Amino acid sequence: MNINEFTAKKLGEVVAFAKLAKDTISKGHSALVEKVGAEKVQDMLDRNSLYEEEFMKIATDAGAIDVTLPKAEKTFEKLSKMRDLYVGDEWDNATELLEWSGFFEGAFIVHLALVRGAGESLDHENLITLTNEAIAYHYEILEQIESELALVGEDKASS
Repeated sequence: MNINEFTAKKLGEVVAFAKLAKDTISKGHSALVEKVGAEKVQDMLDRNSLYEEEFMKIATDAGAIDVTLPKAEKTFEKLSKMRDLYVGDEWDNATELLEWSGFFEGAFIVHLALVRGAGESLDHENLITLTNEAIAYHYEILEQIESELALVGEDKASS
């Protein structure tokens, strides 16, 4: 199935989000494991690897990889700069990482929604299924971040 340039670029953006999620988890691994546990951190790495691979496969199968890949690289660079500006040198501070992740997860979800809409317009069942799964998963992560940060707020307010 052919996809247009808009869809190819949006695939590149969600690939970049998945790649940046893995990079962020790797850089803040110790702090995140301490906060949410090794099993959850590994699940986040595995899921984002899967999403990155599957969206790349869809772009490749659609013959759009020459548009998707450069967009993914450009978006990854842009997102990395934003993240690094926000986190600074606090990779061992789980609260900072979770605060950044709240912004990040919300942005990831809305980009996935654009791709889902494109998949629905194209009647691309695999793309629809994949984006629905990814959206649900990233909402779960966002809810976990919200819960963890509420606990931090409670703790900090009472100390």
